[in-house]
Amino acid sequence: MLTPKEVAEKHIIAVKGGDPFLMADDYALDALLVRGNDLYHGKAEILSYFKGVPQRMGSASIEFLDISVNGPKVTFLWQIDRGANIISGKDVMIIESGLIQRQEVFLLTDDF
Repeated sequence: MLTPKEVAEKHIIAVKGGDPFLMADDYALDALLVRGNDLYHGKAEILSYFKGVPQRMGSASIEFLDISVNGPKVTFLWQIDRGANIISGKDVMIIESGLIQRQEVFLLTDDF
């Protein structure tokens, strides 16, 4: 079974690769993704959300920063470079039994 840090690193690689199925693969069947006022309950809804990410990202690049692990809690900052502007946020994940159980996304700028 993967540690919380290993799950987070695997998830980050999937996000950078732009594959929604690999992104959703890291979540428990009953996981919760909170993104602002939007709630995605369960792996199927989370996959549906991730299917739209590659198109929304376009050709922008994403960078992950300051990954911190405290037991099952993993926190990291990210930023998307769109050339003319930088979009940034902070994610907090609870990872147990090798899967993301809960993730909350805090946008620090406008959304992408």
